[in-house]
Amino acid sequence: MKEYQVSGELMKGFIGNIAYEVVLPVDMDQITVEVSFEKRIMEEITQEDREACIKAYRKNVGTNPEENEIIRMINGEKTEINVSVFHNEAYLGCAHRDEMTKKIVISPEKASKGFRTWKFHGGVLKVVLHVYQVLNQNTPYQVVIKREEKL
Repeated sequence: MKEYQVSGELMKGFIGNIAYEVVLPVDMDQITVEVSFEKRIMEEITQEDREACIKAYRKNVGTNPEENEIIRMINGEKTEINVSVFHNEAYLGCAHRDEMTKKIVISPEKASKGFRTWKFHGGVLKVVLHVYQVLNQNTPYQVVIKREEKL
């Protein structure tokens, strides 16, 4: 089994996509992609966070929130990263699961929930991280791609 691993840190407030591409050999049995991150819940509530919450509440509800509503809203937030996988630009699926570690297995015989079975025949595997919200500064993440080659 061959393995490709990359890691990084995301800044607070980052929203966007991060793509990784790996060249695959011709004879493949299975691909496993594992994406994990830390710091899901807000570690420190700043005055700026409180003000953003109050502003959003006023805009959507039309009144000022009470303190317990501010706390409820802030505690309901979480860092969110989803994962899509492509092979030679063919879409294989997306993991929207509410997990800090997403493990995706794709082969001709089986595939994780949200993905399709697929026969890999060389080319380029692309893994895209869809980062919707990062609540904490220096939020670490890691991507591990494992490939099982035919014997």
